Amino acid sequence: MFVRQRELLATAVFLLDGLLIAGAWLAAYWLRFYALGIPAPLGIPPLSFHLWVGAVLTPVGLLVLRTFRLYRSARTARLSHELFVLAEGVVVITALAGLGSFFARGELPRSVLLLFAGIAVAGLWTTRAVVRIALRSMRRRGRNLRHVMVVGTGEQAVRLIGKLEQHPDYGIAIRGLVGTDRAQVGATVAGHPVLGTVDDLPGLVERTGTDFVYLALPRSDWQAEEDALVRLSNSTVAVRLVPDLVRAFTLNAAVEDFDGMPVVLVTETPEQGWNAVIKRAFDLVFATLGLVLLSPLLLAIAIWVRLDSRGPILYAQERVGVNGRRFRMYKFRTMRADAEAGGDPGWTTADDPRRTRAGEPLRKLSLDELPQLWNVLLGHMSLVGPRPERPVYVDRFRASIPRYMLRHH
Repeated sequence: MFVRQRELLATAVFLLDGLLIAGAWLAAYWLRFYALGIPAPLGIPPLSFHLWVGAVLTPVGLLVLRTFRLYRSARTARLSHELFVLAEGVVVITALAGLGSFFARGELPRSVLLLFAGIAVAGLWTTRAVVRIALRSMRRRGRNLRHVMVVGTGEQAVRLIGKLEQHPDYGIAIRGLVGTDRAQVGATVAGHPVLGTVDDLPGLVERTGTDFVYLALPRSDWQAEEDALVRLSNSTVAVRLVPDLVRAFTLNAAVEDFDGMPVVLVTETPEQGWNAVIKRAFDLVFATLGLVLLSPLLLAIAIWVRLDSRGPILYAQERVGVNGRRFRMYKFRTMRADAEAGGDPGWTTADDPRRTRAGEPLRKLSLDELPQLWNVLLGHMSLVGPRPERPVYVDRFRASIPRYMLRHH
């Protein structure tokens, strides 16, 4: 029943997307050549040609969206992620239409393609949001539920249950838990009864009408996990594995496909893909604005530092940045030129005698940090992120602070 309902919903959404793509294509033609009053110096292309292209574009568009895995069960997926993937799909569809226009000697105006992309995105986003809201409203009222059983009674299972119960709109009803010890049967964990052990799994699944089984066991119970997978291999229930990463470094943890082999990314730099582009664009824009707008102040401080004491205006110091890369970080000099003549680095104090007269107010107002906008512009640093430290302190901290190097991700 569960599989049949899921297939019916996926088919309905698939057909609706086809209607939206075809409708967006026709609407773009009508808006461009009739509704918006935009001049057409080369004349209006025949509607028959536009219909022919739409007849080809619609199934191609559906195939593109299908390759983005948009018709799989998205009960626990974020709506924002689905909308982003839809937009990516529309961009690909529009690009394919543009490629077709090139081979058709430009008979598809770029304005039509842009209108189509905008209308298609708006239509697909609206219908997806409406469908998601309607389904989640039904699930909060106890309809369209999926019954699950959790294998595990430890911390990993408790955390999973907590997350499932935080989202009643996902429509996931927990039937009970399965333990690894017969003595646990009959006990209550996180408000749910332990119905049996791994040996009882096939019968429990059939008797309770379970749709999903979540395996949430610690790594020490790998044998029980393997036994559960073997016992469920002859069952039609869907099995989902929750890896135990509680004791591992879990910065931006994810799973990637490596030539058919699932690989868990335990520690990974978060800024990847579009996130990296957006963050770098933010840094470039505001670092450039800062350098331009603050240039009079930077010049005035540079003159002040030069007149106040002997030595260079800027002080360059090696620091450790993202992924452990080293770079030269720039500051306005606030200490005497021979402040580290002894060779041993040390922390500055509130009344450090090595400071210059100009250095006191510059440090107090953090104005000595302004040249680091140049480091941001070069990509050494970011406007938002942990402060890069000197290599000597990084070596000292990583030896005494657990997981200290995660900050460099």
